[in-house]
Amino acid sequence: MDTAIPTRSGVICTPEEYAASLTNFLTHCLTRADTIGLTLTSQAGLLSLVAVLFCPFNLLLSLFVADALQAIGAVMDVRWVGAGQVNAGQFCSAQGIISQLGEVNVAITTLIIAVYTFIGVWMGRGIRSNKITGAVVGFAWGLVALLTLLGAILNRGSGKGYERPTPYWCWIGEPYLKWRIFGEYVWFWMTLLVSTLTYIPLYFWSRGNINFDNDSWWKFTIQRADQSEGLKGIRRRSLIMLLYPGIYCCLILPLSVVRWIGFIQERGGHSNHVPPAATFASITIFGLSGACNAVLLLTTRPESGIFSRLNRDDEGFAPSSPPLQPKEFAASGSNINAEEEHELGRLPSR
Repeated sequence: MDTAIPTRSGVICTPEEYAASLTNFLTHCLTRADTIGLTLTSQAGLLSLVAVLFCPFNLLLSLFVADALQAIGAVMDVRWVGAGQVNAGQFCSAQGIISQLGEVNVAITTLIIAVYTFIGVWMGRGIRSNKITGAVVGFAWGLVALLTLLGAILNRGSGKGYERPTPYWCWIGEPYLKWRIFGEYVWFWMTLLVSTLTYIPLYFWSRGNINFDNDSWWKFTIQRADQSEGLKGIRRRSLIMLLYPGIYCCLILPLSVVRWIGFIQERGGHSNHVPPAATFASITIFGLSGACNAVLLLTTRPESGIFSRLNRDDEGFAPSSPPLQPKEFAASGSNINAEEEHELGRLPSR
């Protein structure tokens, strides 16, 4: 095997380190192209982290905390850029654990937002209970923490390398495909599926093609588009909550495609031949999740029904009730005046 450092590769490892990295899966020497790619991913994470830190934490607290953890995991790539190589160790394990905690909780919280929005619009029952939503969010975080710790503890041992270079940053190693899928990617794909299934019927409802039954939530009629101006604004404001799952789906789709190709190539002990450019591009796009959520929050809050006037018991969790109960407005014939509409777009304050 040729152990000489390729010319013009930009590798800054010593010849001995480079030769060792060819047979040691716990070390990976970075080329100049790898360093550029990692710089982009860390910058995307830093942008998301800064954006999240400047967002007001309230209704979407869980989402932005998870975004912050995901961004921190990406920013940690800066260490590998400076070192010119990725090595297994405590820092490597920390990056893998922090990234998994953040990425999976972003997926699950986005899934909860999609389900909450669907229940509020389709069933006309906004979940306003702080205790119920707190229990749901707490269970989600506890489940992710349990999966992450179980993977790290059960696969702990000298030479196992559960959290290892993969190869440009640290994450769950190639031999642990089941932990990769069930510990992270199954939640990505579940969120992608549920968000798509909830968005389609609510999109047609927003156009006026679907009309709900006021007495039975499971009954609905399909009709020609209702162009009533009085309901258009309410419908559009209600669907703004679905922008969070929608944007997430757009960001996770390229990464999912790249990962699936890699998983297929790695079957049977074969090597992953996905081009580094495709990997860096997809992970950089995915790393902008926090920034996109922050921009969405700050740009839609003044004109949307994401936040409503909640009392102290309801503050901070469930999607707003009035915009998410359009059929009650339709049945009563009531309208939201300008002052009330303005208040619906404000964060609750104590």
